[in-house]
Amino acid sequence: MKTNAAKQNNFSKSMILAAVMLTIFAMAFQPGEAKAGMKSPPPEKIKVIIIGDRVVDIAYNLGVLPEAMSVRGSLWSMAKQLKTVSQILGCPNCTIVKKKETIPNALTQRGIKRVIVEKSDVFCLYKPKIKLENIAVIMAGMDVKIEYVDFSQGLESAVRQTAKLLDRESKADKVIEKYKKKLARVKAKLPKEKLGKKVIIFSGTYQPSTGKSTLRVEAPYGYADHFLLDPLGCLNVGDSFKPADGKANKGHYPVRKKKNGMVLDPVIKANPDVIVMTGDALAVQRAFADYLTANPAFAQVKAIRNMAVYALPAYVDSSVLEYPDILKKWAVALAR
Repeated sequence: MKTNAAKQNNFSKSMILAAVMLTIFAMAFQPGEAKAGMKSPPPEKIKVIIIGDRVVDIAYNLGVLPEAMSVRGSLWSMAKQLKTVSQILGCPNCTIVKKKETIPNALTQRGIKRVIVEKSDVFCLYKPKIKLENIAVIMAGMDVKIEYVDFSQGLESAVRQTAKLLDRESKADKVIEKYKKKLARVKAKLPKEKLGKKVIIFSGTYQPSTGKSTLRVEAPYGYADHFLLDPLGCLNVGDSFKPADGKANKGHYPVRKKKNGMVLDPVIKANPDVIVMTGDALAVQRAFADYLTANPAFAQVKAIRNMAVYALPAYVDSSVLEYPDILKKWAVALAR
């Protein structure tokens, strides 16, 4: 017969396995999803290059995509969908800083005469020094028209500017109204009091060809804090994974590996109320299940014990018009 300790250990393992395999999706549409029974026409591809995630997102919502674009494809999950129509030439750090010949070469090879550029105070929190307007210096002397979408006057103004440049002004009001209504509904349902929950956000990557996984933890004071955790009154305790040098790579800390798997000891120490999985949730789930085998105490972490482990969409201020949908999902999960 099994001892009480053995039974308790098996129960703990069952709890952790159930928790990490639980993927909770809020009752909200995915970004860009049409209502049941209605089909939106595919976006029209036009002969232009757009530099900047936000402008591409607005263009997509207006029913247009550029022939090519420079966006943060590794961070912006929606880019995987859009690149089936529009070629990603590289992220702005690549096309504006590292490989300055990329945009001029693409213009020449494709015979494109227009470039639309996002203009904002800070394009990317992870690379704050990048100014997309610097493409004008790179393209000096080329017979190409450069146009700008200035975000300094807010999102509504940016939508109208983009619509005018793309000859979609008739659609601007509908896009803006839809966004405002969604955001108002979500904000009206946000918790009146701060939730005060401690949260750790894991970003997972799983490689099917090798079966290998990598994990990162989002550092505090980044996109998730500003757009998702702060409105809900939650605290990012990702600093529990801060390395000795204190440096974050693109707003994340790496999760170290050992022979027997990921080093997740900081989770036990931080004892978060909620664990969020972004990217490939399977990578996170597998790491958690493996870690439990050698560390039964993992089952006593609040988030694990209470099954508050959620797969949620990441937000890096790229899907600006889908933001209300994303915020709603985080609100539903974290307020549980």
